[in-house]
Amino acid sequence: MSAPGTSYRFAGYRIDAVSRELRAPDGTSIPVTAKSLDVLLHLIEHRDRVVGKDELLAAVWPRRVVEENNLTQAISALRHAFGTAAGDHRYIVTVPGRGYRFVAALEATVAHTADGQAPSQSPQGNAASTTGLHIPRRAVRWGALAAITVALGVAAISALEVHSSGTASQASTAAAQSTLAILPFRPVDTAVAADRDPMLGLGMADTLITRLSHATSLRVLSLATVQVYAGKPTDPVRDGKMLGANFVVDGSTQQRGNSIRINARLLAMPDGRTVWAGTFDATPDQVFVAQDALAEAVSAALSHKYAARGFHSPCDGDDIQAYRADLRGRYLFNRPDPQRLVQALAAYREATRRDPKCARAWAGIAMVRRAQVIIADHDPRVEIPLANAAIERALAANPQSAQAYVAKGFDQFWYGWNWPAAEATLRHALALDPNLPEANYAMAHLLDNLGRHREAIKYAHAAAALDPLAPAYNALAARFVDDGGFATEARQRLDEVLKLEPDFWLALLFHGEMTFANGDQATGLRELERATELSGRNSQTLSRLAVAYARSGRRGGAVRILEELEARSRTSYVPPTTLAMIQVALGNRDSAFDMLERAYAQHDIGMAFLGLWFPTLQGDPRYVALMQRMHLTARSASSSIAQRVAGDPQPRPIRD
Repeated sequence: MSAPGTSYRFAGYRIDAVSRELRAPDGTSIPVTAKSLDVLLHLIEHRDRVVGKDELLAAVWPRRVVEENNLTQAISALRHAFGTAAGDHRYIVTVPGRGYRFVAALEATVAHTADGQAPSQSPQGNAASTTGLHIPRRAVRWGALAAITVALGVAAISALEVHSSGTASQASTAAAQSTLAILPFRPVDTAVAADRDPMLGLGMADTLITRLSHATSLRVLSLATVQVYAGKPTDPVRDGKMLGANFVVDGSTQQRGNSIRINARLLAMPDGRTVWAGTFDATPDQVFVAQDALAEAVSAALSHKYAARGFHSPCDGDDIQAYRADLRGRYLFNRPDPQRLVQALAAYREATRRDPKCARAWAGIAMVRRAQVIIADHDPRVEIPLANAAIERALAANPQSAQAYVAKGFDQFWYGWNWPAAEATLRHALALDPNLPEANYAMAHLLDNLGRHREAIKYAHAAAALDPLAPAYNALAARFVDDGGFATEARQRLDEVLKLEPDFWLALLFHGEMTFANGDQATGLRELERATELSGRNSQTLSRLAVAYARSGRRGGAVRILEELEARSRTSYVPPTTLAMIQVALGNRDSAFDMLERAYAQHDIGMAFLGLWFPTLQGDPRYVALMQRMHLTARSASSSIAQRVAGDPQPRPIRD
C-alpha cells in the first residue's frame, strides 16, 4: 500500500486522494459522491484483477448490509463522470457474474508533500504506477433518502460534463463551484417544552441560505435539499460528506422564556475542522438581527474569496409571521398540485399583507398564478395579467429581485410568446443570482422549447444540482434530457424522483409516457391513469392519457375523455391545445387545427409548446403556417417522448 497522498492520472483524468477530487482533462473538478470515489480508488488499487461485487461492498460499505444497487449506482455515476455508457469499456469493465475491473492505462503517480502541494512531475510510464493506493475508509451511514438525493445531484453535475460542449455557462459554473451546506438548526432541550418553536431552526437555515447564496463563488444548497435533516439527530461531518459540501454550517437554538440563544459553527470538510464558531442572544422580535450578524460572521470566516455581498431581502422585516408565510408558500409551490397551489397563494398573500415590501412573496404570487393555468386549468387571460401585476409589485419593492425576473421571463415565454425577450429576462435573473434553481430551470425550459437542447440540458442539470430534492426540477430535467435524445438518463432520473416522491403526478406522467413508448403499454397506461387522478384530472394528464388510449387501440377511452373535457369547457376553461392533442390522436386533423386556431386566439399557453406537443403534424402546411406565426423554427419541433407515444414513424435518434 502506498502513502495516502498518492494521486493517479489516466486518459487525462486525475484522482487525488488527499483532496478527494476527480478532475477532468481540462482541470475542472468533477463532483462524485464519496462512495463512488471509494469504489474508483479500490478498483485502481486492485487493477490487476477483476474485483468481485461482494469485495467492493465490504470494502466501501464496511460493517453494513447494503443492497447491490448501491454499488450499481456508484459505477453508473463514475461512467457518467467519464462520459461513457454501460457498454463503453475504456475505464471500467463489467465482467458478468464476477464484478468490475479498472482497465485504463495509468499515466503517472504523484505523491503530495507534507504541505499538501504536489512536487514537480516528470512523465512516467505505467511501470512507475504499479504501487497500490491507500483508500481512506469512512463509516458513513447512508439513509435511502440521502443516497437518492446525492445520486440526483451527482447525475446532474456529471451529465452536465458529458452532454455539454463549448465554453462554460453560468449554469455549469454554478454546478461546479465550492459548496456550502447549511443544516437546519437543532433545538436544544428547554425547561418548558411548550417554549420550543419548531419553525425556528428551519427558518434560521433558510435565512442563512438566502443570505449566503449571493456569495461571489459559493454554491449554497437549497432548503429543500437540507430540510430532510430537520428534527433528526445530526452528525454535521457525516451529513456534509453525504451532501458533497466543502463547508457546513451547523447550529442549535435554545429558547427559555423570551430569550433565544443561537449557537453556530462553520466546519471545513472533509475533516470537520472548525473554521469559526459564535453565539448570539436575541429576543423573538430580534431574530432577524441575530441572523444578519450570523450571516456576516460566516461570510467573513469564509475569507474574501467567498465573501457574501451585502444582500438583504425585503422579507426580512420586523414581522416574523410575514417571513414564515413566505417560507410556507415556497414549500407548497415546490410540490405543486391544484390544492397546494391554492394554499401557496394564500400563504404568499399573507406574507404581502403583513409586509408589502416582500418582493419574494410577490414573485411567488406571480409564479403560482402562472402554474395554476397549466396545473389547475385556469384561464390565462385572467391569471397572467394578475401575475404581471404581482411582478410589478415585486420589482417596485426590490428592482434586483431575481425571483421577479424569473416570473417575468416565464410570462413572456408562456403567454407573450416573445422568445428573445424571455431569454434576455431570464439571463438577467441568472446574472442577479446564478445559484437560483428556478432561474436555471426556467432557462432550461425556454431553450428546450426553442430546440436548443444541449444548452437546455446544461441549465436543467444545474437546477437539479442546486436543488436535488425538488421533484419538479428533476422530473422536468428528465423531460429536457429526453428531448435532447438521452433516453437512458431520462429514465434513470425519473426513477430516482419516484423513489423520493412516489405520488408526484408530473413524474408519473412522464414515466408513464416513457414506459408506454418503450413498448410496455399496460404499465404505461396504469401510470398515466394514476397520474391523472393524482393531478385532480387536469386537462394536461387527461389529454395524454387519451392519446395513449388511442395508440393502444382503446379508442373508446380516448373518446370518453374528449367528451369529458368538451363538457367541462362549456362551464369552465379547458385549454384548446389539450383538445387538439386528442383530436390528432383520433385522426381528426381538421378538428385539431380548429382547436389550435382557437388556442392561438385565446393565448392558450400550450401554443408555446406547439413544436413539442404535435410531432405528427409536421409537414402539414397548416402546421407550418402556425409555427411561422408563433415565430418558432423547425428545430423547435418534436419531443422524443411525444414522438414515440404519438407513433411518429421517424423519431429523432436516441443518444445513449
